[in-house]
Amino acid sequence: MKKIRTVTGDVPVERMGVTLTHEHLLYTYPGGEYDHLSSYVLDEAVDKISSELKAGMDEYGYGTIVDMTPAEVGRNPELMKRVAESTGANIIAVSGFFPERMGIPYWFRRQTVEELTEFYYRDLMEGMVFSGTRTGIKAGAIKIATGQESVHPTPSPIGPNGRRIHLYEDRLIRAAARAQRKTRCCINTHTDPMDYSVTNPGLEQLEILEEEGADLSKVIIGHAFVQPRGVEQIEAILQRGATVQVDHIGIPWRFDGEEGLDESMAHLMQVLADKGYMDQMVITYDRWFFNPRGPSTEENPQLLNEAVGLGYIFDEFAPRLRRKGFTDADVHKMMVDNPKRLLSMDSL
Repeated sequence: MKKIRTVTGDVPVERMGVTLTHEHLLYTYPGGEYDHLSSYVLDEAVDKISSELKAGMDEYGYGTIVDMTPAEVGRNPELMKRVAESTGANIIAVSGFFPERMGIPYWFRRQTVEELTEFYYRDLMEGMVFSGTRTGIKAGAIKIATGQESVHPTPSPIGPNGRRIHLYEDRLIRAAARAQRKTRCCINTHTDPMDYSVTNPGLEQLEILEEEGADLSKVIIGHAFVQPRGVEQIEAILQRGATVQVDHIGIPWRFDGEEGLDESMAHLMQVLADKGYMDQMVITYDRWFFNPRGPSTEENPQLLNEAVGLGYIFDEFAPRLRRKGFTDADVHKMMVDNPKRLLSMDSL
């Protein structure tokens, strides 16, 4: 029986339901855990997140959430577990880090690929560490991230490996591949939209993973629809056997197209579906349920990720897809069937 690994234990894939493959229950930035402006009360955060998530589950049938918050960006295993227990949701945590320019703490920059592989493996098989304490709460997937994500984003320069991937990112990607070989877990990624103007960041990630023997059929390339130079870039990723993630639904993010991000993504999806790639697409938001910095305001425009409602995919985006020929069965495939295949862990 195939299962997924959640923060409350292993669950048969048949119980996954509608799945969002890239979300953040709680999200901050590295160092935010030391700032009064981004401090929070755990009980209050759990209540706020649980209330919104349960309402979305009841109305739209969500069953599983992949919390893609990496270790240094506010990941809190206890919070995830309590939200899962409160709502009944399957919550999958990830092991991993954010891009090198704003993430990957110094402690991990000193580690070898072998040590990083062991870190991933223990997160998945023994449980994550939080503030130096072993929680026993296990991750169920690995996140890798590349790009110049920062206060002033720019396209990534060429790194020491000849790709637009930095030294420590390269190590972590190789370690992720090795850990995946041992656990058969899913690898889900962050790519930066600006990098598509100078390279194909998803393809670069896949090249490194493949060099280390990863199963690319269990890899999701994130943010590939936000700002590609053309459908050819996305198709090149699909041709390697990976899945592409349609995300930022309802959340404009570094997008300069005149027709709007949702319409651009829906068009690209239509082209790829006509080419036979329906089995290699998943749909999600990449929204924040709670950012301790505060609610979205004009003064805090970076917090707009939490402004989109949990019904947007079904109330707004799915009708857009139907006008392009997609059926309810197609949406079900991308939000239920495909995640089942990707997120199951054969080695439990």
